[in-house]
Amino acid sequence: MKTLVIGYGNDSRRDDGVGRYVVEQLARHELPEVELQTAHQLEVELAETLTRYDRVIFVDAAIPESPAPIQRSVVTPTFQSHAVAHYLTPPDVLSLSETLYGHVPQALLFSIRGRDFNFGTELSPEVAQAGQQVVQQICTSCRS
Repeated sequence: MKTLVIGYGNDSRRDDGVGRYVVEQLARHELPEVELQTAHQLEVELAETLTRYDRVIFVDAAIPESPAPIQRSVVTPTFQSHAVAHYLTPPDVLSLSETLYGHVPQALLFSIRGRDFNFGTELSPEVAQAGQQVVQQICTSCRS
């Protein structure tokens, strides 16, 4: 199954960079039919990119109030209008891919609860550990 893993967030805001961290760690593994991508945020252009994949896995930081350190959820296409015009969510990108190109890959979202979103480039220890757990989960999923 051809898979795209996209880790996104601002790696200058400590734990917000966990999506990029997970992708960097995944690059150390040889995963069959897996391509890796990082982004500051999800963009409209990603909708066209998704047409080349059977599955997409999104990885991002979650707010400190999230109920669990790691949340794994299935993503379905749903477009919402947002107050900030340049902000897209994984369901938005899937919806755009479906509407514009008639293609919706299987999609998962790993949300990793952040602790520290101040300026800096290092992850908090808890978030780095959760990121490693997500790496292992993605590796297992992509190898089976």
